[in-house]
Amino acid sequence: MTSASFRPSPKQSEPATPGQLSSTRKFVYWIISVFVSVVALVAVLEVGSYFLLKSQGIQSALFLRSEDETVLGRDQFREAYRTLDPHLAFTYGKNSEKLLEVQKTNRWIDGFLLESPAQRGLRKPIILALGGSTTDGVKFPGSWPEQLAKILDEHNIQATVINGGIGGYTTSQDLFKLIRDGFEFQPDIVIEYGGVNDGWRYSVSNHLMVHPYQESILKVATGQDIPRILPSAMTLARQYLPMKGSIDYSLGVGSKRTRAQTFKKNMEIMQAATISQGGQFYAVIQPFSFYQSKHASPNPQSVGLEFISGVTELYNEILFLTNTRDYIHDATQALEGATEVVYQPDGVHLNSAGNKIIAEYMFNLIKDPLTQAPPN
Repeated sequence: MTSASFRPSPKQSEPATPGQLSSTRKFVYWIISVFVSVVALVAVLEVGSYFLLKSQGIQSALFLRSEDETVLGRDQFREAYRTLDPHLAFTYGKNSEKLLEVQKTNRWIDGFLLESPAQRGLRKPIILALGGSTTDGVKFPGSWPEQLAKILDEHNIQATVINGGIGGYTTSQDLFKLIRDGFEFQPDIVIEYGGVNDGWRYSVSNHLMVHPYQESILKVATGQDIPRILPSAMTLARQYLPMKGSIDYSLGVGSKRTRAQTFKKNMEIMQAATISQGGQFYAVIQPFSFYQSKHASPNPQSVGLEFISGVTELYNEILFLTNTRDYIHDATQALEGATEVVYQPDGVHLNSAGNKIIAEYMFNLIKDPLTQAPPN
């Protein structure tokens, strides 16, 4: 018999006792319960913060902010957002592919598109059009200012149509743009075409003259941009726990004016400013397919019920202005005589047929002062 026969066999591991197994399970259960409790607490904080911010008029993402929701924006106007403007938030610029396309046939002057043939230059009388995406001639070719220029040509009326419409602008941005830039063209006629954007979230709560994008830029510049994770809870926390010593920003004096009161104020200032500069001002409240229109889309979700409610509330409060101020005009029913499709699927923007009707409406509105204008 060899010495190997006397080697002790390896010690067998003893099975775990019931007590040991129970302790392990208790530890695992404890870890899981702590994890679930933390997740539940965080979820409650995030959801609660979301609704609290919403009650303050602040729209926030829930749990996770999409990569698309950046300083460049996330909607169809993102292309315009790529060129910052210190007073207006954004405009079109050299980074806009659509603008490069439009510039092949039209002249662009820092936020303004000449709808009349570029080779003519700026011929008097000059008609300046302002508004949001329903006026915008870069994002939406075939705009009503473009069609108005064609109508003037058809009637052999020498005039220049300048389109200052930018998607996403409210009457507040148009007011700033008119005072800062528009009067540089010495317009004889200024047309403000709007209403829809003033009824939606294109302004900051209690600071209706400020576009939300302007605040987004300031937040990024001061390191207060909304976090990607738990954006609502983090945004609310920053309201009550500001970082000491950090750069801050101001949106000016807060205002308790309603959207309708802000619209009224903007029109009054634009009217007075235009007259002071020797021009005539026309404010036109635009049609909206979901406001007393037979052209309403069968699917209100194309824009959302909250959007429709906001615009409807605004219109119900501002349309009376057309009875007390002769420079404010109600075009909400201008498309009701049309039998063809005049709206794009979203029920906000018009197709070529709709824009032509609006252009004809504008022509009839300004025809007399145009024909009475002194020669160049």
